[in-house]
Amino acid sequence: MPPPPDHAMHHPNVLAFLQTIAHAEGTATAPDPYRICFGYRHTIRDLRDHPAITGEWRGEKLPDHQCKAAGHKAGCVSTAAGKYQNIRPTWLGLKTRLKLPDFGPASQDAAAIQLLQDRGAYAHLLHGDLVKAVAAARKEWASLPGAGYQQPERSFTWLQAIYTRAGGTFA
Repeated sequence: MPPPPDHAMHHPNVLAFLQTIAHAEGTATAPDPYRICFGYRHTIRDLRDHPAITGEWRGEKLPDHQCKAAGHKAGCVSTAAGKYQNIRPTWLGLKTRLKLPDFGPASQDAAAIQLLQDRGAYAHLLHGDLVKAVAAARKEWASLPGAGYQQPERSFTWLQAIYTRAGGTFA
């Protein structure tokens, strides 16, 4: 799929949903959400690349039931990092496809928007359909309702409140 048009970065519903994801993933209230690693035990120092690529951080071990729910063997590690909690393999693919120069804020935002497009959530957001956008994006972000990764999931009502507060509108 081609990358989303430049104006998408500024569409109020897309921006509101990006904020909603950050809140759901638990990064939005951090002093710098773009530097948060899964488990909150490490703050990224070097944004030249994903911290699991630079070697700055090796990830956090997940409980075995979460590994199983994600389709991995016991003892797996989460490398979710940044405002939108991108895992290393997802980031590598996006970095290559989008020719992202670093793991900085603009690159993380562009990657998140591309994931929304890849999952089909992007078009739903442009049309103000939060229900369909969440359903489409939930396999990308474990905190969204119905994701099914055995991690805490936010309720749709909670997401809707955050989305609305962030300026999102409905069809």
